[in-house]
Amino acid sequence: MPAVQKQFEEFHSAICFDEEDEKATLREKRDTIVKALRANLGDDVPSFTNFNQGSYSMHTGVVPLDGNFDIDVGLIFECDQDKYPDPVVLKKKVRDAADTNFRTVLVRRPCVTVNYVSGGETLYHVDLAIYTRDANGKLCLAKGKENSAPEHRIWEASDPKGLTQRICGTFQDSDQQAQYRRCIRYLKRWRHWQFGSAGAPLSIALTVAALHWFKPNFGTSGKPVDLLAMLDWVETMLGQFTYEYRQDDGMHERLKVMLPVEPFTDLMAKRTAAQMKIFKEKLKSLRDHLRDAYNEELPEDACKILKKQFGDDFKVPERAETAKAVAPAVISTGNSA
Repeated sequence: MPAVQKQFEEFHSAICFDEEDEKATLREKRDTIVKALRANLGDDVPSFTNFNQGSYSMHTGVVPLDGNFDIDVGLIFECDQDKYPDPVVLKKKVRDAADTNFRTVLVRRPCVTVNYVSGGETLYHVDLAIYTRDANGKLCLAKGKENSAPEHRIWEASDPKGLTQRICGTFQDSDQQAQYRRCIRYLKRWRHWQFGSAGAPLSIALTVAALHWFKPNFGTSGKPVDLLAMLDWVETMLGQFTYEYRQDDGMHERLKVMLPVEPFTDLMAKRTAAQMKIFKEKLKSLRDHLRDAYNEELPEDACKILKKQFGDDFKVPERAETAKAVAPAVISTGNSA
């Protein structure tokens, strides 16, 4: 196996959304929006508390290829959902309160999106997820757009904080947790590089797939081997595909990625048969490229293979840089053994 851990970790440094300047900018946008909401919502709207959710809070964010950075913010309104039987009513109030200069605000099915635009391009966006509580005090997410039919305007049971706790608490060992987060980011960047906007698996689906099936790999040396960890994970995912009959698509293979908290849905459920076929084919291609890289002797040759899957931020070292690099023998603990 070639010694490519250094290149994997340099790739991670390049794609990891961990730049303090960008984080500070997004925090500033978030705080500005929250302040505007508190000032503009009016006395008839209940008070709310806010919290971070999504990849920002899970520490799995990736620098976007299009430069459009984002942060997900939950707003918990202190009222029963019965106050707003139509959740879109509350979402529109949030939209109107956040709609000021230099922003465009859209009511989307799962959230209200605030875009910061400059020169005709969106530089940042903040997704506001709107919650109230049911009769038992559990959080419910406002779902529906302005033109949604009544049956699609619903309050859906949700546990975003529980999901963040599950993702962040998967591994107690800090080195294992670090490898887990790195590999999630690798697969997210692979998604960005390999798919167009339509039909790509949801980013959260890949994160939850890691929760279900990722296993750390430190080989016999006790040092992280991200190449084998990725190969084992991808092979495990491919092994989870099963045949399923659907009235609209007929019999075809699907990968189910079940949300481990409410509403316990399949995060891949909306992929069509054609989209699921493409996803599996691309996963197979990733697996084959990982295998081919594993079987190379020289790091530069392995990295040329990996770059085809992960994109231009995966750098190919010069031969002189790796002439003395020797990889220790590694025995995989997973499916690639």
